[in-house]
Amino acid sequence: MATRSEKSEQIARLLENIDICMFTTVGEDNYLVSRPLSTQAAEFDGERLWFFTSARSPKVREIAKHPQVNVAYASKDRNVYASVAGIARLNTDPERVDQFWSDAYKAYFPKGRKDPNVALIEVNVRTVEYWDGPDTWIGKSIAFLIARVTKREEVMGENKLLRVAKGAPRKKTASTKRASKKTASKRSASKKTATRK
Repeated sequence: MATRSEKSEQIARLLENIDICMFTTVGEDNYLVSRPLSTQAAEFDGERLWFFTSARSPKVREIAKHPQVNVAYASKDRNVYASVAGIARLNTDPERVDQFWSDAYKAYFPKGRKDPNVALIEVNVRTVEYWDGPDTWIGKSIAFLIARVTKREEVMGENKLLRVAKGAPRKKTASTKRASKKTASKRSASKKTATRK
């Protein structure tokens, strides 16, 4: 099983050089709302993603009501796709804002860094599901052909769910279902043996 730092490195590699994501919140009437956002260029620390926003933005109000968010990344060139689920909150810490600030943001905040509406959205990551496939046209074609002939979907690339935060919901896979059935069978067998004694 991968360690926390190994998972963090793996996620950082996946998200590397993918600037724009689709950031999804729960909007009015509980409908999902997605919009493009730029992730702050920071080494993924294994826990958080950062985004600049206006403190008066509708997404800030949505996060206040429903902090659960999804951040979707896609790189067609590298054939990498990732879905990050987490808990978001507004962060107005001046030191943190300074850490990520660049003058390019003056296009959004004409008053500059001292604009009272400058804020960050901090997403504490719970899970990351990703798809990582062959990254060349030839590689994709060969993988597709092999998958079609052999009926083995795994050659199209890797699909995994990484649990990052403690308490993140576990997704039952075919192997975990088989393992729990085996455990249940062993328990019932040991009960039968115990009753015979």
